[in-house]
Amino acid sequence: MKLSNEKVTFITGATSGIGAAFARRFAREGYDLIITGRREKIIRNLAGEISKKYGVKVDVIISELSNDEDVNLLVEKIKQEENIEVLINNAGFGIGKPFYEDAIENQENMAKVHILSTLKLTYAAIPNMIKKKRGIIINVSSISSFFPLPDAAIYSGTKAFLNNFSESIYLELKNKGIYVQSLCPGFTRTDFHNRMGLNKGELRNRGIIRWMSADRVVEYSIECLKKGKIICIPGFWNKVLVLISKILPRFLYYKIVIVAKNK
Repeated sequence: MKLSNEKVTFITGATSGIGAAFARRFAREGYDLIITGRREKIIRNLAGEISKKYGVKVDVIISELSNDEDVNLLVEKIKQEENIEVLINNAGFGIGKPFYEDAIENQENMAKVHILSTLKLTYAAIPNMIKKKRGIIINVSSISSFFPLPDAAIYSGTKAFLNNFSESIYLELKNKGIYVQSLCPGFTRTDFHNRMGLNKGELRNRGIIRWMSADRVVEYSIECLKKGKIICIPGFWNKVLVLISKILPRFLYYKIVIVAKNK
């Protein structure tokens, strides 16, 4: 698959990390951008940096994807902008608390951001992609989608949904010129972990736990697109972890996780 050097890329959660890396990557290919985020100063600075460096147009929309009205505004924007060739559903967050200890509103918001906003924005983008017989949809999942995890019940559950959803719409769109990918990064150095209270000293390689940069994750994603891979797991050791999860008996997996949690 050859990347186009024209049209528009729409990215949610583009303020920093993987979303910002995608923005720079597609701008480098000559795409105009529509990027969304919540931290206005940071994302507008990013837009200015990208526009100046790559000479592309960058529209910024400040939005909260757990808010129905904000999502509906993005849906209308996608419907009106016929030149959107790439949709990247990247927005997401983690909490790091047991399900029963956290406020249910926080868990509901995570489901809205990870699942409902992805459904609505993807549904809005597909018709024009079908009409033009080309398009790319990337749903940013997580390696956590393969692992039921304590203190991340909704996070890992919603990410698992994204994998199945992406594979299903791939099967529906296979003959319509649209590429679909579920990107499952592992340990990635981004603001995501900072917001969960982890300091930089904790983001270090240990054994088969290997941290990656957001830029490298995006390059893996592009490589997977070119190879037509639907489930994209960046990094050799991340693939090993997923393989282990598939062959390990579930009762043994549960014991390992419980022991690790109680250390």
